[in-house]
Amino acid sequence: MPRPERRADEEHVPDGRRRRGNQRRRALLAATLRVIGRDGLAAVTQRAIAAEAGLPPSAVYYYFATLDDLVRAVFVDVNDRFLAELRALPNGSDALRAIAAATVESTRRRRDDVLAELELWMLAARRDALRGELDRWNDGLRQVAAGLTDDPTAIDALVAALNGYYWQATISDEFGVDQLEAILRHIIGHDANPIGAARSPRKTSPGNQRAQ
Repeated sequence: MPRPERRADEEHVPDGRRRRGNQRRRALLAATLRVIGRDGLAAVTQRAIAAEAGLPPSAVYYYFATLDDLVRAVFVDVNDRFLAELRALPNGSDALRAIAAATVESTRRRRDDVLAELELWMLAARRDALRGELDRWNDGLRQVAAGLTDDPTAIDALVAALNGYYWQATISDEFGVDQLEAILRHIIGHDANPIGAARSPRKTSPGNQRAQ
């Protein structure tokens, strides 16, 4: 999930002070994600985040009322970027390849970010206030899967496979695009034409043979 260097909300802020404020807020979000990925949630303190962002400690509580608010804002930001990437993926016969490639390539580029996201997932599993972000993440995956199959079980399995890949990516980079694509195709059970398109009879492809 690539991070844009400059967001639209910064481009359209006419007042220089407000624009600098937005930039500082984003610097704190990025710094928090780096600290969580490198050192874990327990390392999120006012001084640690400020030092990572290159800002005075007072900046943390100027932009966020509490550290919990800061962590929640990081989770929301991670999800916003993830969902934007999902929406940008192509449809049709290339959809599964695109999903596999985007998933593998993004985790290999930013392993620390993935570790941070998994820490946020675990925190959300314990805190009802964050549970909605977990649901939003999974809903985004389900929407993509629903464009490939109308089988509810296959949709659930595809979501589980992609979420499971994120855990796998933290310990090994041997799980490549071809392997993930083969698994997703095996789950969907056809050539991944979008809903409503003509589907060819199911055949045993080399990808399916590897996945079985």
